[in-house]
Amino acid sequence: MDPERDGEAFAACRREVAAGAVIRVWDGGTPASTLAAIYVRRLRLIQQRGTPEVGFAEAVQALRACGDELVRIGAVDVQHPSYHFQLFLSLSATVVIGCLGVDQGWKTLE
Repeated sequence: MDPERDGEAFAACRREVAAGAVIRVWDGGTPASTLAAIYVRRLRLIQQRGTPEVGFAEAVQALRACGDELVRIGAVDVQHPSYHFQLFLSLSATVVIGCLGVDQGWKTLE
């Protein structure tokens, strides 16, 4: 793991997987540029809500750097604390391009 490249979100996600959390990876790929556009909007929404997040801007930047390269999406959900990690992987699912985490505690407040 390269802390400069992988960042705090990936390190936190990796700790959760090492502790038993399950990684789900979806089949197929989506152009990284499409995902960057989607996730920059999602970032604005969670910032407006004041939802705690980690690594969101860095993940969007990493997606932008990939241009139209196809990217697979993965996820790790953690119960305590309630957190959702979104992974962006190479099409072969062997390289993590980016990782972000979002606090899901707000769902229990609605």
